[in-house]
Amino acid sequence: MKTNTLGKWVFAMGMAAFAAVVPVGCDSGTGDDSELDNYFVNHPYVSDPRDGGSGVVSITPDTVIVNTVGGRAVFAFNGGTAPYTWDVADSSKGTISGSGAQGVYTATVVGENDVIAYDREGHAAIAKITGSSGGSSGAELAVSASTTTLDSNGSMAVLKATGGVEPYSWSVATGTKGGFVGADTGTTVVYVRNAAGDNAVTVTDSTGARASVVMVQKP
Repeated sequence: MKTNTLGKWVFAMGMAAFAAVVPVGCDSGTGDDSELDNYFVNHPYVSDPRDGGSGVVSITPDTVIVNTVGGRAVFAFNGGTAPYTWDVADSSKGTISGSGAQGVYTATVVGENDVIAYDREGHAAIAKITGSSGGSSGAELAVSASTTTLDSNGSMAVLKATGGVEPYSWSVATGTKGGFVGADTGTTVVYVRNAAGDNAVTVTDSTGARASVVMVQKP
């Protein structure tokens, strides 16, 4: 019986072309490839999971949205052999502190980043950080008060910041006329009148944007 050698040759060439364009192993599909390329070049003892080196380990969750500066996300490293090491692809955007199989990411800049964790054998896994600036509302920074008129010393008002990009910090124009009860950071603060005379309270977001409200403090 005749063998169709031409047909076999065409089939073999087609399979070779397919193998050339379809990568073998696990493609993380996360982050900026150039950042990850640099990371694994600088860490040659860590297996690049995009090259199929992470089959025995994983990070959960594999994608987290962090929309605020100072926002955090907790990750778990699964599989592999302790001890584990945690790192980030771009340390200018965030940091991660690892405690065994758990890592806590803190954003210093809102934007995309990648969390990398690997075990004693160098088996690595990648998780993606995504986010966009503008806070939860995406609106311009503003401040409101439960009341803007305080008639006597000791009178208090609740001030609230909206829009902008968290975290927020608060300040007063004249500290002798009024201040804060408790913390001077966060979405809301409590202002207390200390003396007569109008005073201004200002909130500043993480980008440096400011918004103010005047507290009317009659004699």
